[in-house]
Amino acid sequence: MKNTDHPRPFQLRDIGLYLMLILGTILAIFPFLWMISTSLKGPVEVLSVNPTLLPVEWRWQNYPDVFNFLPTFGRMYFNTAFRTVTIVVGQLLFSAMAAFAFARLDFPGKNFLFLMVLGVLMIPGQVTLIPNFILFSQIGWVNNYLGLIVPSMFSAVGVFLFRQYFLSMPQTLFDAALIDGCTSIGMFWRVGLPLAQNALVSFGIFSTLWAWNDFLWPLILTNTEDMYLLSVGIGMFQGQFQSNFALMMSAASMATVPILILFVILQKRIIDGIAMTGLKT
Repeated sequence: MKNTDHPRPFQLRDIGLYLMLILGTILAIFPFLWMISTSLKGPVEVLSVNPTLLPVEWRWQNYPDVFNFLPTFGRMYFNTAFRTVTIVVGQLLFSAMAAFAFARLDFPGKNFLFLMVLGVLMIPGQVTLIPNFILFSQIGWVNNYLGLIVPSMFSAVGVFLFRQYFLSMPQTLFDAALIDGCTSIGMFWRVGLPLAQNALVSFGIFSTLWAWNDFLWPLILTNTEDMYLLSVGIGMFQGQFQSNFALMMSAASMATVPILILFVILQKRIIDGIAMTGLKT
């Protein structure tokens, strides 16, 4: 019997695959390198006819100047971080609970309700912008955290993702928990949720990206600088007649780097979560 544990030996045809991977990597990271490089250039060098990747004069002062140019930038950073954390926690909790009910519980109208959840995915978010704004303006949720956070705490995508994950778990685990006297809530907290860590991490990363980069709804709902998010505040570096692109890229770098670091640290869990989501037992 042949041993299949050894890796496949390198072959000549693998060169083309590696070249494609290297090219794809360069294309993926080049915009980020250019953003960071531009953030360290002076105003004249940014608009130079012959641009260079590395700055001729390294201007680290651009980063402190962001806070001098826009004193509320720190508040915008806090608003974005607070909103993102709250939305991610809410989406993970509510989506997982709803998905567990659709996957493992029997109740009247379950299939119809799940089809309604899937129907939400077919409605573009722009369609509900005006009705939501009118509703929130009537209940006093304009330009505050409630209006920024509450509408985004439920995710139909998350329900679908977690439902597929819970369906992939062996039914015997839940039967054993039921025999031991576990209630539906207990099966969710003690069996389903601990086994869904990969799905929680992968969806948590995607939810973080969506919440951190959200632009249109915060732009419509907020009207004062102290409630702006980073996605809205960075646009303030662009003036009507001239723009400070160096400071804009410095602000964009500070807004992007934390998400990149988070993705790099948790990338393995993300891949595992996506791979396991499509499996069925």
